[in-house]
Amino acid sequence: MQSVSSKAQDAADFANGQINSFIEDVEDLTTALKDVDTPDIARVKAKVKIALAAAKSAVADTATQLRGHAQKVGKRTDGFVRDNPWQVIGIAAVVGLAVGVLASRRGD
Repeated sequence: MQSVSSKAQDAADFANGQINSFIEDVEDLTTALKDVDTPDIARVKAKVKIALAAAKSAVADTATQLRGHAQKVGKRTDGFVRDNPWQVIGIAAVVGLAVGVLASRRGD
């Protein structure tokens, strides 16, 4: 079973990959338009380059923040479980019982 920080990291990596893919697609588009030299296209290309730089910076910052937050959550969870093992077992038992009751009612 994956830990909370591992799941958060996986989600962050997926989102980061999607954003990076989008950024690459936009870069490919601007490269494809490099031979078009109308003033309107030049203006749009300049805006896109500025937006791409800002997006890349935001992606890097967000990934760093998410990674740090996920690590903090993981450490807190680990500390809680280590400090309160019986409470965690009790909570897991109650949740398991509730899921079992709900599942048995759904089957009827």
